[in-house]
Amino acid sequence: MRICAISSFPPTIAGIADYGAHLAQQLARDPGVEAVTVLADQAPGAPHRERIGRVDVRRVWRRDSAGTSLALLRALQSARPDVVWFNLGLTMFGTSPAAAALGLIALLGPSVLGYRLVVTLHELPPLSNFVALGLRPGPGHFAASLVPRVVLRADRVVVTLDRYRRFLTERYGARDVVHIAHGAYSEPEFADEPERETALVFGTFGPHKDPGLVAEGVARLRPRRPAVRLVVAGADHPRFPGFMTDCRARHGLNGSWIGYVPAERLGALFAAATVVVVAPRASTGSSGVIYRAMSHGRAVLASDLLDYRGLAQDEDLELAWFEPGNPAGLANSLEALLEDSKGRRRVVMHNLQALQRLGPTQTADAYLAAFDDADGCVVAGDDRRRGHLAPVLEVGDEA
Repeated sequence: MRICAISSFPPTIAGIADYGAHLAQQLARDPGVEAVTVLADQAPGAPHRERIGRVDVRRVWRRDSAGTSLALLRALQSARPDVVWFNLGLTMFGTSPAAAALGLIALLGPSVLGYRLVVTLHELPPLSNFVALGLRPGPGHFAASLVPRVVLRADRVVVTLDRYRRFLTERYGARDVVHIAHGAYSEPEFADEPERETALVFGTFGPHKDPGLVAEGVARLRPRRPAVRLVVAGADHPRFPGFMTDCRARHGLNGSWIGYVPAERLGALFAAATVVVVAPRASTGSSGVIYRAMSHGRAVLASDLLDYRGLAQDEDLELAWFEPGNPAGLANSLEALLEDSKGRRRVVMHNLQALQRLGPTQTADAYLAAFDDADGCVVAGDDRRRGHLAPVLEVGDEA
């Protein structure tokens, strides 16, 4: 099988880019995959073409560019894949209404050329809080509202939350939607907790994911636990350049914000944490940070959002919760977690066990099953490729 992935790609800093890079490299390791080509965004300092293991990365499009669709069509004709996989985020091609429309046009290209098309839809616009996410009202909302209808023209649509699958099935009558959990980026591992109680916030930040909320919660907790430490690791969300510089000044994060942390140092970063706090006011689908934290053996305190509740329910994961945007509630929930070392250990071991079904190999196998079935031809008897998600690969199931 020859796979062509269309995705943002590192050094672009975004969850979609990390997910695309991780999965492309994992798919390339499968003996049944002949080639993986990534048609990626152009990024400062990145070569126009490079080979990463068995993955051929070609940087052929730019955010907010009018030429994106044409550039992708030309590159597709050169790659000549068996299946085209779009790793799609709502603002991947840009934040303006025009960029959103151009992204939709780009989605139609592979089908017009006769390629099998599989789209991973990380965000579902009808279920998104646009204002909380910092997206402008007006034409952008209209463009986003068209996303489900356009995406459902693909041969197969993958969503990382089952509530998205149910919504698309019930609202649009979709029959070709499958749920594949986001999954872990690495095999589960356990590390002893640090001696000093430490709360870690990790990700890309903006008004909807403001680490200042966690800083305020930790400040409220310090009179009772003066030794508790806060670490903020990450950079500005692509939609909000300069946000962390302002945040550092507003919340006095000079000793807490350590900036962007590359993938090779993430194991040490999580090992230095007691609890990982995931505190957005609004979510954009599943959370790679939650999976990273759990795969490194850390308890997670998360905003009580529907997407995160769905994630936990779908995969039998245990999280601690607080009311979104409430620093006092965050402080109380964090204190309860820090007080209960035995409870943290139990939760960590439970989640590590659950993640045995959600590792990189299992996620890639589930995608390969979706790719094989994208033209309606199921690979009979290939139980390995049914992976950990066989029940939800039975599309149209309302359960």
